[in-house]
Amino acid sequence: MKKTAVILLVIFLFSCNNNENKLPDYVISHDDMVNIIIDIHLTDGLFTNNKVRRKLAKKDSLNYYNAILNNYGYTRADFDTSVHFYSKNIDEYDKIYEEVLNNLSEMETKLKQESAEETKLKEEKPVNQ
Repeated sequence: MKKTAVILLVIFLFSCNNNENKLPDYVISHDDMVNIIIDIHLTDGLFTNNKVRRKLAKKDSLNYYNAILNNYGYTRADFDTSVHFYSKNIDEYDKIYEEVLNNLSEMETKLKQESAEETKLKEEKPVNQ
C-alpha cells in the first residue's frame, strides 16, 4: 500500500511539473510577448516626440497597437487574454519584462554610440574654406 502511494505521489509531482512549463494554446508565447511589448514601448516613445505626435495625432493610437499585434499574427483580444494570463503567473511576466527592459537598454546604448560616432565624424571633417 505504501509503495502504491509513493508511486502515485511521484507520478502526480511529475505531471504537475510538466504542465507548469506548457502555455495554454490561447496565450501568446514568451518570445512573441517580448517582441510585441518592445514594439509597443518604441511606439509609445514616438508619441513623446512633438513632430511625430502632431503627425500621428490625426489617427487613433490604438490602430498603431493593433497594427503591431497584427504584424505578429495576433488580435487585441489575444494580447489582452495573454496579459491576463501572465499577470496571474507573475514570475513569467517578470521574466518577460526583464528581457524587454534589457533589449530596450541595449537599443538605447547602441543609438547613443552611433550618435557619438556621428558627432565625432562631423567634428573631424575639415571645413572647406
